[in-house]
Formats: sequence, structure tokens, C-alpha cells
Amino acid sequence: GKAEEKAEASSDDPLKVVYLCNGNLGDKGFNDSAASGMQKLADEMGAEVKTIEMGRDETSYEGNYLDVSEQDWDMIVSGTWSVKELAQDIAAEFPEKNYLIFDVSVDRDVVTEGNMMGINYYSNQAAFLSGTLAAKMLESGDAKIDASQKVLGFVGSMDAANINDFLVGYLEGVKYVDPEIKVVTSYVGSFEDVSKCMEMTTQLYNQGAQIVYAPASQSILGAVTAAQKSDKYLIACDQDLYGELKESDPELAANVLSSSLKNVGESIYTSIKDWKEGTKTLDQDYILGLDSGAVGLAKNDNYKAIVPEEIQKFIEETEQKIIGGEITVGTAFDMTTEEVAALRDEMKP
Repeated sequence: GKAEEKAEASSDDPLKVVYLCNGNLGDKGFNDSAASGMQKLADEMGAEVKTIEMGRDETSYEGNYLDVSEQDWDMIVSGTWSVKELAQDIAAEFPEKNYLIFDVSVDRDVVTEGNMMGINYYSNQAAFLSGTLAAKMLESGDAKIDASQKVLGFVGSMDAANINDFLVGYLEGVKYVDPEIKVVTSYVGSFEDVSKCMEMTTQLYNQGAQIVYAPASQSILGAVTAAQKSDKYLIACDQDLYGELKESDPELAANVLSSSLKNVGESIYTSIKDWKEGTKTLDQDYILGLDSGAVGLAKNDNYKAIVPEEIQKFIEETEQKIIGGEITVGTAFDMTTEEVAALRDEMKP
């Protein structure tokens, strides 16, 4: 009958997806990554896509969310903790609309109608690769590395589970290569204190750390500056920091060996594709990892130039072992504070 014809017709209509960007494009980070995921939806699925740059004026955000929620989008995408409360309130207000939020978990007491998917990341898997890379590089004969020092470093923004998830993965990755390697750790105690992060990272290099891994949030520029001044390598976090800095500050970028990545764009593409195909639902949160390309290491020009080929190969083999389940990476979310502290202490020099 008519209704069936209508249903068939609508399933052929292109999917309409809008991304509310909390900021602007051109950040070379999450925003650009999310936009590339939107582009992939257009390219691979023929979706009709639109990105709305909301800028930094947060008072404008609510109006934007209301506008798109009153239009006929099939999916409304946004992300990160700063818009979580607003996005959840809007989803609760428009139960017939569909929402996806990345880099946070959805509070199901607020979004009660099952119309918002939450996407998180196996940060510990990318951190494990960072630890593996750092440990392997100690044997590389690189001029910036003192091979007699079997010490690596870790600087995190806060001593909290979401940062310690990186720590646990990193320490396990180091141990996987060589349990004899020691790791000095410190926490900035803030997400955006750049000068304190610089001071603490410098301290790690002074304590013998040959390479530092820095899940240091917005204070990471402090860590990169310390790496440049000490002429040691840094592994950055979440975004391809070398890619971000190579044009504006090539000298600063030079010491960024790699970054553990959250590939937000891949995660948006995968999640919406799976939702369209019926394998993911909006009443759930999902954690995506290496297998879907949602996390990984930045293998940019700097990485390729600095990391010897046999180490690059070792990293690829390690990735395959994680994807295949041969290596299971531990997570701080399954550990008590005491267990995390014990692992950290056991690896101190």
C-alpha cells in the first residue's frame, strides 16, 4: 500500500547529518577531525552534511541546538564535555530527534528517551602503543637518546581515572617491551596550566627521562616547550601535535615524536554507519578502539623520519595483536586508586 511505498522511498533518501562545532574549524584537532568524519559520511554514504561553527561564545550555543532540533536532521552531532549538559537537556526536550555526542558518556537520568548515543575511546590502547614506541626508541641509537639511561617519563594533567587510563596503558606498553625500564611520573594538577606543565616536564627530563608521554590536556604546549629546551622527544596526546605545529613553529614541532590519537572523525563515521545499519542504538554508549580506527598513533612525516623502520614494523605488529585480542590492555577504570598507585610506584627509578 501507500505507507509501504513511502517507507521504501524514505530509506533511499540521503541521511541528513549536522555537526554543531563548539569552536571553529582550522584547529587541526577535534573540530577538524569531526568535520572530516562528516565529509566521509558524505563521500561513503551519500549523506547530506552540514557543519555549524558555533565559535567560542557559549551563550550562542543553546540557540544553535534549538535551531537544528527544530529542523529535519536525521542526526545531530556534537562533542566534548563542555557541551554535555546543554546537549543532554536538548535531547531530553526533543525526544523524537536523534543525537550523537562524542568524548563523553550520556547521563541516562537526563536523556530518558534513548535518543542520544555516547561515544568514548579506548585511550589506553593508544597509550599502550605510545609506551611501546617510547621503550623501543631507547634502543634506536638516536642522537637525542642516551642509551645508558633506561628511563622514560609521563606527565598527566590530573591524578584522575580518565588521565590514569593513559598512564596504565603507557606503563603496560613499556613493560611489554622491557620490564627493566623505569618510568618517572608527575601530574600538573590542572588542565590548562602551561607554565607548570613545562616546569614538571623539564623536571622529568632532568631525572633522566629520555622520552616523555604527555596526556596533559590544554597545558600540553608546556610539555612541548620543555622537550624543545631539553632537546628530548615528547609523545603528545589526543591530537596530532606535530601536524598542528609544523607550519607555525617547525622548531617546536621537531621534538614531537608522535601523538596518541582520538580519531573523532572515524568514530562519528563508524557510529552513524552502524546506527543506520542497525548494529548500534541511540540508548547506549560505545567505546571505540584501534579496530575501528577511532584511536591510534600519529604516523606523520616526523614519526616516519625519526622512527627506524624495524620499530615502525614492531608497532604495527603490536597494533594487530591488540586488535586481534592477543594483547589486552588494562584500564584505570577497572582499577582502584591504590592499584594504579602500586603500578606507578613499581616502575619508579
